[in-house]
Amino acid sequence: QAGISEGSKDDFYARVLGKKNTLEGLASSVRGAVRFVRETCYAILYCMTRLDTHFYGFLELPTPLAEALFADSLYLSSHQVINLLTLSRFLVDHCPLPLREHFLPPILATCFRQMDAKISSEWEKLGQRETVQAVGEELTEEMKAESILRQLTYSAVVMVADVLDPARPEGPPGEAEGSETPADPPGKFPPLRKFCLMNPSIAVPLLVFCSHAIRMHDGRCCGVVLRVFRSIIPEFSTPEIAKLHHKEHHHHFSGSTGTTAAAGAPFSDGFAIPVATAHEIREFICAEVLKAAIQSLHDPYFVDSQKEIGALIAAILAYYSPLTPTPRAILLSLPSVKPAEVDRTIEYVCKGGVSSRHQRAMVLELLEELKGVSVAEMGKLEKSGASKKKGRSKMAQEFMTPGGGQQPGGQVGSAPGQREKTPDLEGVAGMFNEG
Repeated sequence: QAGISEGSKDDFYARVLGKKNTLEGLASSVRGAVRFVRETCYAILYCMTRLDTHFYGFLELPTPLAEALFADSLYLSSHQVINLLTLSRFLVDHCPLPLREHFLPPILATCFRQMDAKISSEWEKLGQRETVQAVGEELTEEMKAESILRQLTYSAVVMVADVLDPARPEGPPGEAEGSETPADPPGKFPPLRKFCLMNPSIAVPLLVFCSHAIRMHDGRCCGVVLRVFRSIIPEFSTPEIAKLHHKEHHHHFSGSTGTTAAAGAPFSDGFAIPVATAHEIREFICAEVLKAAIQSLHDPYFVDSQKEIGALIAAILAYYSPLTPTPRAILLSLPSVKPAEVDRTIEYVCKGGVSSRHQRAMVLELLEELKGVSVAEMGKLEKSGASKKKGRSKMAQEFMTPGGGQQPGGQVGSAPGQREKTPDLEGVAGMFNEG
C-alpha cells in the first residue's frame, strides 16, 4: 500500500524471501497456491463468457455458479473480493439479452447479498477498532485494512452505478460485429437498469446494500450511492408525479467510466415496473433509506455531503409523499420537529415547478437541529455563544462535543500522544421514536 507500508517494494520482497524456510513462509506458500488456483478459475470463467450462448445457455449453470462464487466469499480478504467483483461485472456485461432472465437473477442477487454482508461487517469491525488506541505496526496494519476496505466499497458501489446507469449501452460488447445470432430488435428487452428494478430478487438486495452504504464513512462511495438513489426514485413513482418533477430533476449520474449522463425520463422505455414491486420498494425507500439519510445528515463525518443528502431527502418527499404517509411519519418521529413545519415542507417540495435547489434548502431548514457539525467547527461553536440558534436540542448538543466532553483548557480533542476520539454517536440508532 503506497504511502502506508514502511519501506520500499524491494524491502518487502526481501523480507518475504527471507522467511521462505520458516513456518510463516510455508503458510504464505499455501495461501499463494490457493489464491493462484482461484484467480485462474476466474480467468477461465472470463474466457468462457466470450462463448456467448454456448456458456450462458446452460440451463443448470446460474444457481450453482452463483453459490460457488459467492457462498463463502465472506471468508475472502477484501483484496480478493475486489477480484471477484471484477469477474462479476464481466459476467453481467457479456450476458446476451435473451438470456438475462435466465442467467442474471441468481448471480446478481447472491452477489449483492454477500457484498452487503461482507462490506457492512468489515465497516463495523473498523469502527470497533477505532475505539481502541493503536500504535506502531498495529496502526500500520489498521491503516492498510481501512485503505483496502475503501477500495472494496468503491468497487461495489461503482458496480451498482454501472448496472443502473441510464446511459449504459445495451447488449454485450461487440455484439453487433461478432455475434453468431442475429441482433434482436431494439426495445424487445428492457435495459439492464430497468431489468434489475423490475425484478425484486435483484432489486431488494441491491437497494439494501445501497441503504447501508449511505452510512459507511467513505464520502466518495456515499456520493455515488446518493446519486444512484436520486436517479431511480422516479422509477417507483407514478407517471403523473414523475412528469410533474422531471423538468426540475435532471440528476447527473456517475457511471463506472467516470462520465456523467443525465437520467432519462422515467417510464420512457416502455417497460413498467410491476405495481406490487414498485409499492414494496417505495415503502423501503420511504422508511429505511430515508432513516439512513437522516442519520448521515446527523453524523459529523458527512458534514461536507449535507447538500447531497438533503437533495435525496427532498426527492423522496417530492415523489412519494403524495403516494404514502410513511415519509411524513418518519419525519414526525424525529425530536424537535414540529408537525406544522413538516406539513409545510412536504407541501412545498411537492409543488410543481419548484427547483431541486429550493426543495433541498427547505428540507435542510426543517432538519437544521439535526444536522451534524464537523469536528473542526466544534470549538468555534462554544466561543460564538449561542450562535444564531438558541435552545439547541439535547441530542444536537451532544454532537457538539467529541467524546462527550472537552479537555482541560477548553480545547476539544485528545491529550497529547493519544488518538483523537471520534465524535460520540451513541443514541443515533434511537433517533427514530417507535410508533
